[in-house]
Amino acid sequence: MALTKQQIAMIGVYGELPNSVTNFFTRRIARGVIPFITNMTTISFEEVEKFAKNAKILQRGVEFPAVKLNGSTIKAVTPEIIKSSIPFYAEDQLNRQPGQVTYINGKAVDNSIYERDRRISSIKMSIETVKEEISAGVMLRGSYKSPDTKNEVKFSKFPTGTSVAKTTIKNWGIFTTQKVNDFNKENKAQVSEILVGEDVFFDIIKEHNSQNNVMFPATPKRVQAQDGQWELQVEAFGFTYTLIPTSTDTEGKTIDTKNYFMLFNDLAFLPTYAGVVNVNNGVATMEAIDVLVRETPANSKTGESETLGESGYCPVIPNPSLINLYKVTGLNG
Repeated sequence: MALTKQQIAMIGVYGELPNSVTNFFTRRIARGVIPFITNMTTISFEEVEKFAKNAKILQRGVEFPAVKLNGSTIKAVTPEIIKSSIPFYAEDQLNRQPGQVTYINGKAVDNSIYERDRRISSIKMSIETVKEEISAGVMLRGSYKSPDTKNEVKFSKFPTGTSVAKTTIKNWGIFTTQKVNDFNKENKAQVSEILVGEDVFFDIIKEHNSQNNVMFPATPKRVQAQDGQWELQVEAFGFTYTLIPTSTDTEGKTIDTKNYFMLFNDLAFLPTYAGVVNVNNGVATMEAIDVLVRETPANSKTGESETLGESGYCPVIPNPSLINLYKVTGLNG
């Protein structure tokens, strides 16, 4: 890599700053697997398949699924780079002088550090928001559209969702047990998590608490994830159900998941990253990195420069068979 010390420091700050946006889906796509990162602008699915097999991510005997771009089968994808930038001018340089002190929450903070961290925090918020929208589309629909070009990447064999009438579910505990056992038998893999939509979540609680022999009522509880963010879960019938939060896609449209009952194994998903361009002293290089933060030189005419963040995030689904999706009808009938 051709990163400067300044870039390394800024990337470190990016990683250490708390994430102020929800990353419910991005966190799950990254969980339990090593990401695939290339310094090429195009992600080759043949290379991803080799990587997945070597890393034991792709199940033995499972064929890497076809991927379609706007309806046409493709063997590679060139993701649009997620970008966020904050301009600054010559007069802003006054806020970046080391040794000058500002006070935040009663504590003295070096102006240059405060200004740098403030910019990187704003960039992180923007990039992580788009990543989460992409991740939500991949996990819940098996597809996503580029925020810029509107090109749609779609992973074949992603389950469309088996319709199940609520009247056929005599007991949520029995239903869950059957679906978990079926999943384990068919895939020879354990269920990592059970995700449910809002209507399903509260129907499970209602049914559990209506039983005459209930000693401990099911109550939703806030659970803190490893990164410090909070999720809502309930324990009922011997299982843990995690509520799917309100989610939007890259077009800002809400993804309707109220009737979802979803089982999956972590190996269903794989985060991948295309390379991003880095420029040092007028020389451009490609970096294999999940996110790059850098500063551009000042424009000779306007004096304008910018702090720039970029990521070639492009999650894939190597094992769609490790996702079982049911859509429960008649919940509010």
